[in-house]
Amino acid sequence: MSETMTHDLDTKFMVDPYLNWVKAEGVLIHAGPVLDLLTLEVQPWARFGMNGAICHVDGRCDFLTTFLFELDAGQSSAPVRHTYEEVFYVLSGEGESEITLSDGHTFIIEWAAKKLFAVPINAQVRHTAGRAGARIVAFSDFCYLMGLYRNEAFLFANPAPLHGRQKRAIDAELLIDPLTEHALAGETVPLSLADMSVGVDLTLLATQSTTRARRQMQGRHVLGLDGEGFTLSFANEQGEVTRTTWRHGLLAGLTGMQFHQHVNEGSAPARLLSFEMGSLASPLFRSRRANFGDETVYASGAAVLG
Repeated sequence: MSETMTHDLDTKFMVDPYLNWVKAEGVLIHAGPVLDLLTLEVQPWARFGMNGAICHVDGRCDFLTTFLFELDAGQSSAPVRHTYEEVFYVLSGEGESEITLSDGHTFIIEWAAKKLFAVPINAQVRHTAGRAGARIVAFSDFCYLMGLYRNEAFLFANPAPLHGRQKRAIDAELLIDPLTEHALAGETVPLSLADMSVGVDLTLLATQSTTRARRQMQGRHVLGLDGEGFTLSFANEQGEVTRTTWRHGLLAGLTGMQFHQHVNEGSAPARLLSFEMGSLASPLFRSRRANFGDETVYASGAAVLG
């Protein structure tokens, strides 16, 4: 058998580097249409030095992944730095994160329940929980980047200093209270966090109200923040309608290329957080640019002849 033919037989196709990495980590995986992040089981995760799990909701996009972490009272995580971008939402408890930038400068940000925070890209971070412990969920583009580069060391042991990116992240704010962000009823607004490409959008629904049905181009993660309600999803007017319930701590996925409409039947206003690749600072996709008000990306018209 020729050397060329032997090489061809050894070639592997349809490899998923992200799922292979997940298996090698030996970490607990939760999957389903809706996951209750407040009650899911977590187990020790050596890489991060805290209990954790990976959450794969149906309908999620191909770009973002979700890590769930839990720290006991006073516990600190292992110091970690990485070149993927990540935003944290505090499900319960409170604590602080010690951040060391590439130039050696160290500072601390303090966080509490229902806050959003981020760490500048490739900065070292160590999380420490307060007296009541803490449970946090992280949304990142790790899934996409692992599939793109297929190299763990590139993501977790990259010596690139990235001074400029870290400064822009700090200037754009590392900590946000989404409950104080202003939005009109029925409106979805982007939250500016750490100048990152991972987008976080906030939707406000008044009592007994609905949003307009909008077509979602790519999948996204949705997390209840305040109040409760449900989302109706359908491919077209004649298609089957799927109902997904949400409230604080429930994580769901909204499938791409479908219409979605949020409904609040409760007696109080409700807020939703959604996580998707592409932010106001770095939209990445034409569909995201259109969501943020750019009317030129899908412009069309008649050709002028003669």
